[in-house]
Amino acid sequence: MVNPWYDPFLAALVAGDRRRALAVVTDARASSADVRTLYLDVFQPALREVGRLWQENEMTIAQEHLATAITEIAMAKLQGEAAMLPPRGDLTLIAACADSELHAVGLRMVCDLLEHEGWDVTYLGASVPQEGLASMVHERRPTVVAISASTAPYVPQIRAMIAAVRDREGDSPYLLVGGRPFLDDETLAHAIGADSTARDAGEAVQMLMERFG
Repeated sequence: MVNPWYDPFLAALVAGDRRRALAVVTDARASSADVRTLYLDVFQPALREVGRLWQENEMTIAQEHLATAITEIAMAKLQGEAAMLPPRGDLTLIAACADSELHAVGLRMVCDLLEHEGWDVTYLGASVPQEGLASMVHERRPTVVAISASTAPYVPQIRAMIAAVRDREGDSPYLLVGGRPFLDDETLAHAIGADSTARDAGEAVQMLMERFG
């Protein structure tokens, strides 16, 4: 069953109407929709549909960027309003996108949802240099490192990032990778040195909670 807030939120994204999109989120929250539901059943599928429309030349790249920006604003609004469990201290995550990767919203969803579960999250965002990531991992010693890429050309960058993290003496975080290239090839994550991958933000959070939470 499609979430009742999906269609109006998607329509607002396609129209590039920020006020309308935020009004949908406000109405959903007033109807007791929680953050996880909005992230996984509204925002995530809506952005997938926006991506499909762009690939089919039914939206321009500028419209796609606007839809992503509106969704990020909605996420920030929810994150600022929602109650979170206090940080546990024993569950830590560093999250980064590949060195040249600009699409970070899926990774941000994982971070936000884990933060609600009491994880201590360090979100580095888009285009993170491999040595910068490796240095921060060595300094902070997280439980998990999550790295994302949207397209296959960025996979070598992720491989290099994983190698840089693994090469630091004493660093042995669990390495999770995600993004379209890993959906297309189930063997790719292990081939580049990661411990696992996930099909979407919901699966990533569930996997990490079951393993560590």
